[in-house]
Amino acid sequence: MVSKPSIPVGVRLPLASEKLPPAELLATCRAALELGYSSFWVGDHVLLPESSASAYPHTEDGQRPFRADTSWLDPLLQLTWLAGQLPEARFGTSVIITTLRRPTLLAKQLASMSWLTERPLSLGVGTGWLRDEYDAVGMPFERRGVRAKADIAEIRELLTCGRRTYVVRGDNDQPVKKSFVMLPTAPAPVEFLWGGFSPMAMRLVASTCDGWLPAKQSLEALEGHIARLKAACDDVHRDFNELKLVVKPGSGPDPKSGAIEKDNLAGYAELGFHEAILEMPYEPDSAADAIGTLERVAARSWL
Repeated sequence: MVSKPSIPVGVRLPLASEKLPPAELLATCRAALELGYSSFWVGDHVLLPESSASAYPHTEDGQRPFRADTSWLDPLLQLTWLAGQLPEARFGTSVIITTLRRPTLLAKQLASMSWLTERPLSLGVGTGWLRDEYDAVGMPFERRGVRAKADIAEIRELLTCGRRTYVVRGDNDQPVKKSFVMLPTAPAPVEFLWGGFSPMAMRLVASTCDGWLPAKQSLEALEGHIARLKAACDDVHRDFNELKLVVKPGSGPDPKSGAIEKDNLAGYAELGFHEAILEMPYEPDSAADAIGTLERVAARSWL
């Protein structure tokens, strides 16, 4: 019999590869559900430069833990596909780089996904770190945090109301305000979880988001971040207890951040986290290799 962990544990799925084709990825997800994992999360990149001067912020040496030629599926297409075959699972992004995309188009994708799957979505959101990627897709890298706040507000309005006023060109190319309709709206909840822990990130979580999904940190570091997040909530008169807190302990591309195991999960729960995410290795050798990782973590954590 499968017992339950002290807080639910989800899985950040491996990347697409020839070693883990769609049928094997689906088998891995089904094995995870049988072991007691409760949700599946996917990361995001649109395209990657073969070389870059941008430092990866989540490893000590600043080197990204994946190659330029690794395969990244579109996160919302991947989750929609999985939702059609795993009706008992929950889904999320960890994280989608919102400011690489136009908010109206992202809202249309999210509303369509919500309507098709009739499933809540935890949308882990962030602004990324790779200037080259912004340049390649034609979006500005500067002030992306400020734009993220406005983008989230715009997406929420379209998902819930299906209407919004935009400034467009009128007669003689003069700007005019015009009301637009975007249907369907999202029938299932879409919650926004911010993925950073900078002072700007704390303000964004407190003022704009439904919760917090920080990059991997030690328990000790998280204690300090939570104190700062509570202070940010106080500044905007937000009830800290309204926030959903999701933690990513490991093991993943930087295992020094700590592993998922029974005592750690209890510690995260005591800090106020509602869920943990196991970050799988980006490229396991096979489905059996991936399932082996899932089994080892479950065995030391709740089985």
